Amino acid sequence: MERFAADRMLGKLAKWLRVLGYDVVYLRQTGDKEVLRQLQEGRTLLTRNRRAGLWQEQGRVFVVNANDPKEQLREVVQGLGLSRMTGALFSRCLSCNKLLETVRREEVREQVPEYIWQAQKSFYRCEDCQKVYWSGSHSEKMRQRLEEMLAECD
Repeated sequence: MERFAADRMLGKLAKWLRVLGYDVVYLRQTGDKEVLRQLQEGRTLLTRNRRAGLWQEQGRVFVVNANDPKEQLREVVQGLGLSRMTGALFSRCLSCNKLLETVRREEVREQVPEYIWQAQKSFYRCEDCQKVYWSGSHSEKMRQRLEEMLAECD
């Protein structure tokens, strides 16, 4: 699966690509050294910087033209021929990009609200930042929003 580095102008796009299951490093500070390191690691740079041509000699660069995150996601999915709804949907931490792992309910008892613990049977935790996730109404709304966002993609 393709891996990305999104520059500081594309934070919301990075989040939506993570929802789709893509490995996306978000570069809050886009210094040339960090960009080059990400390109050398084989990541595709996603940027709004129209002068990104200098980096194209070092690796794959995709310049995003849209301002709206919904349009940005469509542009990247279509432009790079990405799979719209992969089996890896919701497999990454939206905060830090690490893979989520399935955990036993008892392990997260103290980390989630009581009503969530009572209502949910499956939980996932980020192996790095320890953030806990579950499939609830929020994830269903995100799935519906993704379908709407990507409806016009082939």
